[in-house]
Amino acid sequence: MIPSESIPEKIWHGTAVSSGVAHAVAHVLKDHFDEPEETPIAAEDVEKELERWHAALEITRHEIEAVQKVMENEQGSSEADIFEAHLLLLHDNSILKQVEKTVREKLICVDAAYYRLMCKHMDALRGLADSYLRERFLDIKDVTHRVMRHLRGEMLQHPMFDDPVIIIAHDLTPSDTVQLDRSKVLGFALETGSANSHAAIIARSLGLPAVVRLHNICEELHSGDPVLLDGEEGLLLLNPSEETLEGYRSREAQSDAREDALQLTRHQPSVTLDGCVIKVSANAEFIEEMDAIRDSGAEHVGLFRTEFLHLEDPEGTEDWLAECYTQAVKAMNPGEVIFRTLDIGGDKVDPLAAGETEPNPFLGWRGIRVSLGKQDLFRKQLRALLRAASQGRVGIMFPMVCGVEEVRAARALLDSCASELLAEGYTIPDEIQIGAMIEIPSAALTADLIATEVDFLSLGTNDLTQYTLAVDRLNERVADLYQPTHPSVLRLIQMTVDAARRAGIRVCICGEMASDIDLIPLLIGLGLNELSVASGQVARLKHAVRKLNAHECQTLADEIMKLGSGPEILEKSRSYALKIYPELFE
Repeated sequence: MIPSESIPEKIWHGTAVSSGVAHAVAHVLKDHFDEPEETPIAAEDVEKELERWHAALEITRHEIEAVQKVMENEQGSSEADIFEAHLLLLHDNSILKQVEKTVREKLICVDAAYYRLMCKHMDALRGLADSYLRERFLDIKDVTHRVMRHLRGEMLQHPMFDDPVIIIAHDLTPSDTVQLDRSKVLGFALETGSANSHAAIIARSLGLPAVVRLHNICEELHSGDPVLLDGEEGLLLLNPSEETLEGYRSREAQSDAREDALQLTRHQPSVTLDGCVIKVSANAEFIEEMDAIRDSGAEHVGLFRTEFLHLEDPEGTEDWLAECYTQAVKAMNPGEVIFRTLDIGGDKVDPLAAGETEPNPFLGWRGIRVSLGKQDLFRKQLRALLRAASQGRVGIMFPMVCGVEEVRAARALLDSCASELLAEGYTIPDEIQIGAMIEIPSAALTADLIATEVDFLSLGTNDLTQYTLAVDRLNERVADLYQPTHPSVLRLIQMTVDAARRAGIRVCICGEMASDIDLIPLLIGLGLNELSVASGQVARLKHAVRKLNAHECQTLADEIMKLGSGPEILEKSRSYALKIYPELFE
C-alpha cells in the first residue's frame, strides 16, 4: 500500500531486537479500551447489531466456562465460584434489557450502549472501602473487557486480518504469540520489552523483524494504517513515502545479495581453521518450523521449547503430544531433537493455573518446580516424549533446576514412565540423551554434581544472566544492567564447561548469547563447541566459525577473563570478531 503524498510520514525510534524490514498495514492490539463512539445505525440494522452482541456474549460464555472447568479440576469449587459470578453477570437480565432498549431507541451501535452501561456499574463500585464490593468491580471489569474484545474483533484467537500485518502492541506474552495466526504476521512493534523478552526471541526464531520501546504507538496508530518496520535500525514509520520505500527496496536488495552468499555454504560443516568441530543446532518453538530448520543448515534441534505446544492446547492428550513430538523427530531425522520439558511460570502463564497469582513469579513456581509439583501433567509429557523417541534421536532436558535433587527426582519419574510404557508394549530406545539446563547460579555452582546424573548440560544464558545480576530481563528500566558479558556470568559459564569436561559429557549453549556474532570468539575460547540458535542465524554462525581459529579464541578468552566489566569484555570480543569476519557486520 502506497500512502498518499499529502499524508505526512511519521517516525518512531525504538530498540531493534530482531533484524529485517517489513511493509504492511498495522494491526493494533490494545490492552485497554477507548470509549466507543456512538456510531448511528439504521433501524433495519438493529437486529443485526443485537445479533453481533449476542454472539460476543456467547463466545465469552464458552471462554469463561472453559476457565471455570479448569479451576474446578485444579483448585476446587470455591475458586471456580468466581467464574460463576462472571457468568451470572454476563447474562444479567436487567443489563440485557437495558442494552437492547438503548440500541432500539437511540439507534446507536451496541458497543457504545453496552460499554457505557457497564462503566456506570463500575463507577458505582470503584474505590469503595468494602473489599467484597471492590471485587465486584473487578468482576464487572473483567467481563466487560472480554465482551468488548470480542465485539471489536481483538481477541487473539479470532484476529480480524486476512492479509499480512505488522502487530502493534504494548507487549506480547508467549500465550499471545501462540494464538496469533503466524502465517499472516510480518513483524512485531511493541511499546515495551527488551532484546531478551520472549516476543523478541520468538521474532528471531520466526525470522521476523521486531522493534521494542516504541512509546505511545498503541495510542497513535490504528488498525489498517500503512507502516514500515525496520528491525535493523529500530524504526517504525507511519505512512512511509515513495522515496522512503525506494530507499528501503535498494537496501533490501543489497542485504539479500549478502544473505544469498551466506546461504550457499549453509550446509557445509562448521569447523574452525585449526580443525575444531563446532556443532551448530537450531532452537524451535513450533512444529511448523522444522522444514525451515532443516533448510537453514542446522542438522539438529538443540532446544525445542515444549511450553508453546502446551499453551496451544493446555489439556492436550498424551496421544496428541506424542504425535506432535513425533512430527518434529521425523522431520529432523537422522538429526537429534532435544526437547526441554515444560518451562511454564514467570511470564509464560499457564492457562491451567489461571487465577493463581504469585508475588514474584520469576522467583516462584516455574520450570521443573511446576513439573515436579504437577506430576500427572509431567508424566503425560514424559510418556509422550518417550513414545516419540522410537521414531528418531531424542534428547530430554529439564529446565530451571537449582540442584542435583531435582534432576534425580525428574529422572526417577522418567524411569517410571519408561517402565510403564515397556509393560504396555511400547518400544523405548536405549540411546535417549538426558540433560539439565544450567540457568540458575546454584546449578552452575553445583554443575559438577549435576553432571554425574546426566548425559549433557545446556546453558540457558538468558535466565542465568537475569538471576546472577538480579536484573529482570523484561524490565526496560533496568535493561541496560542486563549484561551477558558480566564477569560473574562468564565465570559461571566457565565453571559449567569445566564441570562437563571433567565428567566427560557434552555442554551446549542455547541462550540468545549463542547467536551474538560479537561473542562467538569468546564462547569458543571458553570451550563451548555446541551452539543452538534461531534458524535464521545458523548460516551466519557457521560462516563465523569457519573464519575462526579455536586456539586463538582460547588466548582471547584468557585475556578477557582478566577484565573487570561487561562493556569492556563485549568491546574486546566485538573488536576481534570485526577483524575476523567484517562482512557479517555490514
